[in-house]
Amino acid sequence: MTASRYSAITLSQPISWEGNTVTEVTVKKPKVKDLKAMQAALDGVVDQLEQGIVMAATLTGLPRDAIEELDTEDFTAISEVIAGFFPRGRASANGDPSSPKPPTG
Repeated sequence: MTASRYSAITLSQPISWEGNTVTEVTVKKPKVKDLKAMQAALDGVVDQLEQGIVMAATLTGLPRDAIEELDTEDFTAISEVIAGFFPRGRASANGDPSSPKPPTG
């Protein structure tokens, strides 16, 4: 069975955008071209919230200004859908979760 390429989220707090009331947002499962667009948009961005806004804008088709109008509950729901599209990190050879190694010294 193939997973859906889209996930619809009903907003808990609709937003007004460009004269329309937005009550539902569709999040698309990213393709490689979407990942490339996100990577280009994220060049130099280190703030995680800004990264989330860029990802949400890219995968919903809404401009970042509209994403910034979302209620935090709705932004979180969109972020969770996006996170679900990506594979989980893999464990290292010793079974520990992958993470940077502490400096030695």
